Amino acid sequence: MTNEPRHPRPLRPLRSLGHRCARVAAAALLLALAGCGWTADGADGKTVLTGTVYIGGKNDQPGFNLHSGHTDRGFEPDLAAYLGKRIGFAPKWHDVVSAKREQELVDKASTLVIATYSITPQRDKQVDFVGPYFVTRQGFLVREDYDGIRTEKDVAGKVICTVEGSTSAIAALPGGATLQTQSDYSTCVRKLQQGDIHAVFTDEALLYGYVEQQKNSRKPLKVVPDVSFGYINRYGIGLREDLPGDCDKLREALRDYISEEWASDVKAQLPALVAAYPGDWENRFRPDPQDVDTYSSCKP
Repeated sequence: MTNEPRHPRPLRPLRSLGHRCARVAAAALLLALAGCGWTADGADGKTVLTGTVYIGGKNDQPGFNLHSGHTDRGFEPDLAAYLGKRIGFAPKWHDVVSAKREQELVDKASTLVIATYSITPQRDKQVDFVGPYFVTRQGFLVREDYDGIRTEKDVAGKVICTVEGSTSAIAALPGGATLQTQSDYSTCVRKLQQGDIHAVFTDEALLYGYVEQQKNSRKPLKVVPDVSFGYINRYGIGLREDLPGDCDKLREALRDYISEEWASDVKAQLPALVAAYPGDWENRFRPDPQDVDTYSSCKP
């Protein structure tokens, strides 16, 4: 056995060192990119639909959303729960008024807005949409014992309430109609039941939520049949504009939701709407899954 030292083999240590340096450099690059908002998810690498996702919604729209600190009830919480399970996030609701929905997303106060939020060209200039998940005409809510509005012409001379920032607030009502705007529909409904106004004007689907809510009250309500003005509204999920990967995830999940669970959720949450159009409510209010590709900001 000799005491002569072995000759080192320099190539192996240098190669290992090179590999380690490469791995360290790659990790540092990933960390740097993550710090700039980049992750390894999607074509553009950016995603916010993970963990707790804050959603701006309404807390006073029976049938669609009555979220509170302890419970989430309505069609839109059902929709958000489906999307969260499908994509991998936990919905967390907080309140948003109609007039502040775009700003809610631009300021990043909410990750998503799911608040009977109609897709319009003007709004689409500021935010992105995925939808529609509901289609509805606009109509009039009146007291059940009131017959002063039976045709479109009868709206003239009436005092009508709607919500600031809604599509109904810019609809062309007949001449002589007085339009009042409030911050929320609950205020309009309260004024209606107090006799301060003649009707509430907004999306027909929303109005049936209040019909159901007030059916056992001292002053029940009804939707005027076959009287409508304004736009056909298509409700979309709002998100900010720099998230094409998340937009695609929502679009694909929403298409499946409309085919799989939409009808059962409407039956559970909006029974007055279903009862108003027996045999025809899906044709009137359910979007075709293909419409999601047509109207969403991100295209397949």
